[in-house]
Amino acid sequence: MKSLKYYDKNRHATWLELFFDLIFVVAIGKVTHILGHVHHGHFEPEQVWTFLLLFVPLWWIWSSHTIYANRFDTDSNPHRLATLFMMLLLIVLSALIEKIPEVNYPLVMACYFGIRVIISIMYISSRRKHDDRGKFSARLGFALLVSAVISLSSILFDPPMRYLVAYLGIFLDILLPVIVGSNLKPLPTHTEHLVERLGLLTLILLGESVISLSAGLSNIEWDRYTVMTAITGFIMVCSIWWIYFESFYLLSNKESSMSGHSLIYSHLFLFMGLALLANLIRHAILNDIAIRDFQIMSIIGMALFFLGKQYGYFVAVPKIRKYIIQNTLIVLSLGGLVIFLPRVQYILVGLTATMICYVLLNFRYRGMFIRP
Repeated sequence: MKSLKYYDKNRHATWLELFFDLIFVVAIGKVTHILGHVHHGHFEPEQVWTFLLLFVPLWWIWSSHTIYANRFDTDSNPHRLATLFMMLLLIVLSALIEKIPEVNYPLVMACYFGIRVIISIMYISSRRKHDDRGKFSARLGFALLVSAVISLSSILFDPPMRYLVAYLGIFLDILLPVIVGSNLKPLPTHTEHLVERLGLLTLILLGESVISLSAGLSNIEWDRYTVMTAITGFIMVCSIWWIYFESFYLLSNKESSMSGHSLIYSHLFLFMGLALLANLIRHAILNDIAIRDFQIMSIIGMALFFLGKQYGYFVAVPKIRKYIIQNTLIVLSLGGLVIFLPRVQYILVGLTATMICYVLLNFRYRGMFIRP
């Protein structure tokens, strides 16, 4: 058996993990696209619920595979084959949710169940990879299998009960690594690897924002508002990149008490915020959305992005907590003011200006740390 990547001196994401990210982003892109269309300028409640119901399990598929690989990846042939089969199921899943998800619900849940079973088997088969941690791996694997069965059983019920049962299994799935880990004390998270994986996925999702911007520019009539919005949209994406990665190396602070799971869970909000902001740019270019819906999407997208982004720094770097709170309150307050501008294009300009403001505010504590 190959040695664990966990003990590599200079560990980085494997080529397979990068390939997995690309397939995952295809599925997330299909879910994000649900909010890419409006009906008479408004989002329908069914759209919003569908986005939420699909986004969380997809995020958990990526997160749970990343959590497993962080501790148990050997880049062996069995690990590669299991991951590649998960990717195949993800492709099928992304094709199914592109249509009306409810029509294909049994098949969607079957794909999700198959992916969860693969993760469970990977954990169970890894019980001997860490001699003193085998009990954790085996118990977690069997527990995840039970939660997967609960989610699959939702196909026996009609809406809305089927969604309650499905999410009972999903939430149990999400909590199990923490519950089992608190009793059996698993191997600590490989922080550098986890931070790199999160950063790479964020970078790919930002690329999806650029694709959304480009798609919005297709087949439109160019005028001063379109040009202004296109330039502003790109500046917003660049600002998000700057905000996220400027102090990124601080998350690997070895003195931090932050757990890997808390960082993973906080990124759910960040990824959802990025999805909303990507659609924000698209709708501003198309000018096809009612200003009220645009205002709501703006403030929720900004709040989710900063909540998910700031949590890791707040826990990992106590020295800058004061600046984090101050900067975030300033930016969200400014964002709450600019959403009352009279046109969606002006609101996008205002939100972008607030993000640039955050970048400038961060210069206050940049000198406190020396880059590695």
